[in-house]
Amino acid sequence: MNEMFFKAAFFLMFFSFAGIMVYFSGRARNGNVDSATRVRMHNQKEVPLLLAVRTLFGIPFYIGILLWAFVPKWMNWSTLALPDWARMTGLFLGAAAIVLNLWSHHTLSRNLGNEFDPALRLNTVSALVTDGPYRVIRHPIYASFLLMQVATLLLTANWLIGLSGIAIILAVILIRIPEEERLLANSFGTEFENYKTSTGAFLPSIGEL
Repeated sequence: MNEMFFKAAFFLMFFSFAGIMVYFSGRARNGNVDSATRVRMHNQKEVPLLLAVRTLFGIPFYIGILLWAFVPKWMNWSTLALPDWARMTGLFLGAAAIVLNLWSHHTLSRNLGNEFDPALRLNTVSALVTDGPYRVIRHPIYASFLLMQVATLLLTANWLIGLSGIAIILAVILIRIPEEERLLANSFGTEFENYKTSTGAFLPSIGEL
């Protein structure tokens, strides 16, 4: 298929995914503060190591996307020879990621109201959300991010872009999620422990995995 098709599909997927978070951030309690303040608030509540890892891999990720889109010959050295069916698989995975991301954000927003803010992941919350996708998995938003990064690898057919993006979300999984679950355990005690034993982190019914 024409390379322009995959580029258009990627950017439609990318901005649709990001738009979900922008929309729900605007509805949140802190949605009316300026972007610089929101970034500062986010960084204050983030794990410092994760900020460093995100910067390390975020730079090649975003620069790589720009070069792939507008100066593709500069990214030929990291191109993967993927067949069209593999790249189309990326498109379907991206669509699934968008649906899961939207469902997860809508569920949290419905349960937490303006207390839910996608930009402030390490906030304590007043309720443990266990419906929607949270009925079967504890971290559907992060699962949607992982799906999106795999989709990015396949759609761009570029290992630098794809592996940089996957490295970012794996860092989130390994560094941020334990902190979040520690906060939830401290806030909800036995209720969270019971919920944890009945759900999987990213897939249904696989316990601690």
